[in-house]
Amino acid sequence: MSATKTLISVAEAAEILGRSKSTVYAALNALPPRLHYQDVRRRLLLREGLEARFARSTRPRIDKPQAQASEAKSKTANDFEKQWEIIAKIANKTLDSSAWSGPPWSGKQWAVLAGTIEVGMEALDAET
Repeated sequence: MSATKTLISVAEAAEILGRSKSTVYAALNALPPRLHYQDVRRRLLLREGLEARFARSTRPRIDKPQAQASEAKSKTANDFEKQWEIIAKIANKTLDSSAWSGPPWSGKQWAVLAGTIEVGMEALDAET
């Protein structure tokens, strides 16, 4: 009888760990499994030490290489300025700024300006 009291279901394990049932199932089905059924037929887990086993199997490892930001993604100020120059050139072709008075602008004018910049950004994305 005491053996059945130390065995718990996946739902109980999820409640104890403060995680969802799908997280516990993911730990059970991972390759290699991070958690194991104590009673495979009835799909029950051992209650004793569950928190420690789960934490040990899911904690980030210091010796595991972490993803590094790629050098291609890092942008310099020079790249930033070049991109905005391209956007400005395309936006200047699209928008006749001489027809506009100085700020403050209406909501419609801001919408036109935002759309013009978006067209320039799409063209920039197409170039790269």
